Amino acid sequence: MAILACYSDTDAGRAAIRRGFAEAHKAQDSLLVANLEKDPVTEDQLGIDLNTLADFGVPVRILPPTATVHDGADFVLQAEQEHDVSMIVLGLRKRSRVGKLLMGSIAQRILIEADCPVLAVKAK
Repeated sequence: MAILACYSDTDAGRAAIRRGFAEAHKAQDSLLVANLEKDPVTEDQLGIDLNTLADFGVPVRILPPTATVHDGADFVLQAEQEHDVSMIVLGLRKRSRVGKLLMGSIAQRILIEADCPVLAVKAK
């Protein structure tokens, strides 16, 4: 089993990575990072050192975005099924009512449709 943390280039996305690492370490599990950005992600962007995580016994794998899945929620839900995920960690940020109406919410779809527990975190 694995912990799946959702990464976006925001403070909330980096908070999800940090909390995902903590949950994976606590559960002695591996950490999968679902990159919701279009471009590949680096260790610096994640705000973590992969070698340090390996020293803590937490194997990390970054899942690249796929060409066949264009929606972030679909990508995360598909990864949940394919990788036997025990928990999804995602970052939330405050949005206006109009922003929610016009843009929808990846987080909302994941919270409703995921088959495993979902932990939502905010940036500090």
